[in-house]
Amino acid sequence: MYENLLSLPYFQGMSKDEITAILDKVTIEFFNHTDGEPICKSGDDCNRLIIVTKGEVSSIVTAPDGSYSLTEEIQAPLAVEPYSLFGQDTTFKRDYVAKGNCTTLVIDKKYLFSEFAKYQIFTINLLNLISRKAQMQSHAIWNYTPQSIKGRIAQFIGMRCNNMKGAKRVCIKMERLASILCETRLNVSKALNELQNEGYIELHRKEIFVPSLARLINEIKE
Repeated sequence: MYENLLSLPYFQGMSKDEITAILDKVTIEFFNHTDGEPICKSGDDCNRLIIVTKGEVSSIVTAPDGSYSLTEEIQAPLAVEPYSLFGQDTTFKRDYVAKGNCTTLVIDKKYLFSEFAKYQIFTINLLNLISRKAQMQSHAIWNYTPQSIKGRIAQFIGMRCNNMKGAKRVCIKMERLASILCETRLNVSKALNELQNEGYIELHRKEIFVPSLARLINEIKE
């Protein structure tokens, strides 16, 4: 457990003795999840820090109009949306579901203030990571828009992901994607098939599967 915690950026710089001192004072709940079991849902109150210590989870986000969704496969260790613990909207923004068997530990939000916040390095780590996410979203508005349809498809997927690692699945109708990209359905279909032939994606019925988002983003830019 100590190794899992210390491997997360929120706890980096803290010693095992410091983590031990904290864990002696806080209540930690452990859960074992089976394949397909929800860990938390979009809209749930984010009143605890959930850490996936073992296994893999699916992170699922759905467009506000319900017309498409994106699923990311994320390996442990993972802190689930720590940025949702604070601010005006303290609810989870995505659904998290166990993929296979996985284990989580849960720390009540109150302990972040009463115990963890006593350690300056933890507070600095948390502020840096929340600030980094806000800055990345701010910079994304000004990102160069690729001229090619393939590049815009890559950007469309990348901007909706939280993590560059792991497989991604976008469930979307061709007509909806064409509408978002302001392109014809025929042109989008052609671009998708080219990406598939080049090994960047796999096409299934109403689904785009991306084995490596990093490769897609880094190699399809124009």
